[in-house]
Amino acid sequence: MTLQLIDKIKKIPIYIILLFFLSTTYNSQLAKNLNEIFKIKKVEIKNNLYKQEFSNLIDQNIFKINKKHIMNNIIKFPILEKFKINKIYPNTISISLIETKILAKFYIKEDLFYIGANGNIFKIKNDNHKVLLIEGNYNLNKFNLFLKNIMISNLNFDSIEKLIFYPSYRWDVVFENKTILKLPNKELQKNLQTAEILLQKDEFKGKVIDLRINNKVIVSNE
Repeated sequence: MTLQLIDKIKKIPIYIILLFFLSTTYNSQLAKNLNEIFKIKKVEIKNNLYKQEFSNLIDQNIFKINKKHIMNNIIKFPILEKFKINKIYPNTISISLIETKILAKFYIKEDLFYIGANGNIFKIKNDNHKVLLIEGNYNLNKFNLFLKNIMISNLNFDSIEKLIFYPSYRWDVVFENKTILKLPNKELQKNLQTAEILLQKDEFKGKVIDLRINNKVIVSNE
């Protein structure tokens, strides 16, 4: 009996080691299998233009996506305004990229650029967008500020053909019906409200409406 007891005592550590080994092997294989299951196999992006930028997500663990890398990719495209990333388990990523609304275009020398509602400038391959033209020396801050003021006013933004920016920081607004609005470089919102009232009247269509002198409206044919 004593010998048997000793034999059992000697065998216990062997059983424990064997059990640990089998458990470790099983867990290791399980982890490997799970890692394979949760490797990204598909990246869904509707616009093919951006697909290549996110191709390196393939074979990454869906739980360990490098968000900084994704952000860096998105920043490369100033035309983008919003994005949304959905994880479709076990192995698919769906990325929704929303482009900004294009508000205006302008030239720097011979190069055509666009301004988006997100405040960024960018070039695009398809330059057939029908948007208003900005003329004058490039000043993105001033461009964005004026566009914002026009957007929040009640002026018909889509009826504007051209904006002319002057070195004195004032603007002319040229409408498609050939009406021209000359604005001062101060009290912009007040003068835009005055312009809204005048532009509703047929008698001012095709005229030059000059609001540069405070509290005066000068109307001419040219």
